[in-house]
Amino acid sequence: MTSLRKNTIANYVGQVYTNLIGIVILPFYLKYLGAEAYGLVGFFAVMQAWFGLLDMGLSPTLSRQVAHSRSAIDDGKKLLTLLRSVEWLFGILSLIIAAGVALASNWIAGRWLTVQQLSYDQVAYCIALMGCMIGMRWFNALYRGVIQGNEQMVWLNAANSMLVSFRFIGAYVLLRWVSQDPSHFFEFQLIISLLELLVLHRKSYIGLSVPQAVKIGFSTDALKSIAPFAGGLAYTSALWILITQTDKLILSHTLSLKEYGYFALVAVVANGLLSMSTPVSQAILPRLTLLHAQGKIEELVQLYCRSTRVVSSIVFPITGILAVFSHEILLLWTGDKVAADWAGPVLRWFIIGNAILTIAAFQYYLQFAYAKLRLHVVNTTINAFIQIPFLAAAAYWYGAMGVAYTWFGIRLITFFVFTAVVHRQFLQGLHLKWLFRDVLSVFTTTAVLTGSGYWLAQQGDIHSAALLWYLPFVTVFTCGINYLLWSKTRVSLLLHNV
Repeated sequence: MTSLRKNTIANYVGQVYTNLIGIVILPFYLKYLGAEAYGLVGFFAVMQAWFGLLDMGLSPTLSRQVAHSRSAIDDGKKLLTLLRSVEWLFGILSLIIAAGVALASNWIAGRWLTVQQLSYDQVAYCIALMGCMIGMRWFNALYRGVIQGNEQMVWLNAANSMLVSFRFIGAYVLLRWVSQDPSHFFEFQLIISLLELLVLHRKSYIGLSVPQAVKIGFSTDALKSIAPFAGGLAYTSALWILITQTDKLILSHTLSLKEYGYFALVAVVANGLLSMSTPVSQAILPRLTLLHAQGKIEELVQLYCRSTRVVSSIVFPITGILAVFSHEILLLWTGDKVAADWAGPVLRWFIIGNAILTIAAFQYYLQFAYAKLRLHVVNTTINAFIQIPFLAAAAYWYGAMGVAYTWFGIRLITFFVFTAVVHRQFLQGLHLKWLFRDVLSVFTTTAVLTGSGYWLAQQGDIHSAALLWYLPFVTVFTCGINYLLWSKTRVSLLLHNV
């Protein structure tokens, strides 16, 4: 059986590398492109999220099908048929989207975005390129799902690290020594997206271990076989995109493109925190699914709890430092005082809300493993009806700061209410033990140590360059204390195979 320890470590190494290279390079994007052009990068992220609605839950469903098929002897041709059918569907939708975005690009540049310095023709051309990339990244998500389902995380992270290096370092070289034209930047990103597509496509088919000579085309029966599960994921994914992206879409219209560039910095940091749980989720989702399929519920519970503790021990210290030193970190990162003054207060509440979300996500992992998403559907529906009006109103009336406060408040309430409901349904008697032992114990230690670190910084009047060593020290120290105080972490996902 594939080593869960290796996969988790590989996922974290890959994720840390991806985040670090972004942290190092993105300030140069802001410097060479300018805040307004960098706002286009943020707008592309919003477009990509909204068009993710059309994934229809197929990518994660295919990943689960691959993982589940490993619990017994299965016909590989069924998986290949399903993959080919999804490819046909995605291919048609990608062409429609690319054409639609190209046709709408002039309207978006002239009517939706508030462009002040860039030319409208240039902005419209960049938006058309975004439409082409969105289709490619759909396929990339699909193929990643196949590779993750096969638990080939070591290879996937090595490939991702190489591709991310091309994407970020190559763009830096382009902007510094060749051209600072936003059009050339997005053309380069299109080329990298195509390279990524070719690499992941090849590996996903090799992982299925089906002879390439087998002729298999589109099958409606294959899609119907996964329709119930995919439908639940599609519905909840669509609502989740509405919940998380409505405010960002509205802000892209109400803020100037320059201010939206600053907001994009907040989104990068906040989403970077969310990605800290991705390595664990990528490793444990196939394994939780497999353990459930094998009826090993006790082992499933142990993995679930230990994974929560690992993520809490990593995410909470990082969140604490980013929250209390948000302005200082943004100033050190970008060297732009205007950007730090604007984005610092917004980042603080977004980052805390996203930290809560990373832990709340574990109740979804549990439902995914059981292939019972009814509660997830109910929760997401209720959240959508409550959150979307509040976030939209906050975006229109109070701007980015109002959205940040609203996001934090809703995430906190949802966490305490809904995780209890899910645990009562699937693992009775677990909730309070999970909450106090695996979450709040780590949070309390982190709050004390981070607060002490902030107080010492204030007393010592630590500024500028000194923070470059002080903040990482406090973060690592807090993670280490969490590890030592709560000794069960030693028997954790990172040290033992399951």
